[in-house]
Amino acid sequence: NAGSGSDVNINTDLNVSGVVSDSAGSLRNLPQVSKSSAYTLIASDTGKHVSISSGNITVPSGVFSVGDIVTIFNNNSSTMSIVASGTTLRKAGTTGTGTCTLAVYGTASILCVSSNVFVVSGNIS
Repeated sequence: NAGSGSDVNINTDLNVSGVVSDSAGSLRNLPQVSKSSAYTLIASDTGKHVSISSGNITVPSGVFSVGDIVTIFNNNSSTMSIVASGTTLRKAGTTGTGTCTLAVYGTASILCVSSNVFVVSGNIS
C-alpha cells in the first residue's frame, strides 16, 4: 500500500486478478452512454463510448482537458454529424477541420489535444 499521493514503481511483470481502473473507470472496458436524440458531450463522457441513435453530437468548448478521449458509435442507418461548438475539430490524417460526418453504424474517437482543439478519427468524412 503506497498511500495517497505516492508513486509505485514496478520493475517486473504485474498480474492483476481484480479490476484495474482509474478515476474515469475500468481500463479494460469502454462503458456505454446511450442517447436517442441529439447530444452535447459532457466531461463525464471521457473514457466512455456514446451510442447515439438519432441526431448529431456536439463537441462543446471549455469541457475537456488535454488527453481526454470520447468514442462515438452511430447506432443508426443514417449518417450523423459531429459538430464543433466553439472548438476546432481536426480530421485525423488530413488538413480538414470543422463538422465531421460519421458513417452509418460507424465509430469515431475524439481526442482533446489542446484547449478546445480536438482530433477526430474513425469512420468520418
